[in-house]
Amino acid sequence: TNKYLSSALLRRHTSQHSTAQHTMLSLGSLRLRGYAGRSQAPPRGRFCLTRAMAKPMELPSSFTTLRPLKDMVLVKTADSEKETQGGVLLPDAAQRKPTSGDIADVGPDVKGLKKGDTVLYSKFGIGATDVKVAGTEYCMLRECDVIGIMPTAAARIEDVPQMKPCQDRVLLRVEEAADATAGGVLLPSSAKEKPTIAEVVTCGPGKEEDGEHVDVKLKPGQKVVFFKWAGEKMNMPDGTEYNVIPERDVLGTIQA
Repeated sequence: TNKYLSSALLRRHTSQHSTAQHTMLSLGSLRLRGYAGRSQAPPRGRFCLTRAMAKPMELPSSFTTLRPLKDMVLVKTADSEKETQGGVLLPDAAQRKPTSGDIADVGPDVKGLKKGDTVLYSKFGIGATDVKVAGTEYCMLRECDVIGIMPTAAARIEDVPQMKPCQDRVLLRVEEAADATAGGVLLPSSAKEKPTIAEVVTCGPGKEEDGEHVDVKLKPGQKVVFFKWAGEKMNMPDGTEYNVIPERDVLGTIQA
């Protein structure tokens, strides 16, 4: 007979592991720092946001099932990265923990997600808890910390334009940063101004506020200016940059 441990009990153990120390974007064997300037176009490969974390909390072997409560989501995480770009094996503590995976179960108050969805989720989620149950690693987090739903289970970086943003998030195609100053001086990547103009590709369905549903006001095709440090940046193999941000971080729409 399965024994159940509610997600409420997990909150007693969250201090047993550390929070994310660093976030990187992993495409095949290439890892791109999320805060760096435009990098070399990544190779084709499965798409996976990753973070460096300590080992997950492991439940006693007598517990075989974990069920989320309220608006919590239980995600079965993708496999950890065990080698560096140069092929050096990483110790367990230094392995990159993914922030993507398949939803194993959802709480009764979850509205926009279902079991089996392949999702990306926020590395900054408050209360996100990594846990191992019966030898399988999961992450328990709130629905509001899920960034988007990928179109297929074996999602690749090329599938990002078809990603469905969650809640009030919008998927943006970012314009390239200027390569030169107004006087014609070429700029190195580290000196380029971070781009803040983008085109809206897809909008989320909206979210609940004070018991009422609030739709996203932006529409696909609009050009917008957004807060430069917002969102989750993703680079395509051809160098195109996408970003998923909450609608509140869009500063305004622009027209030619």
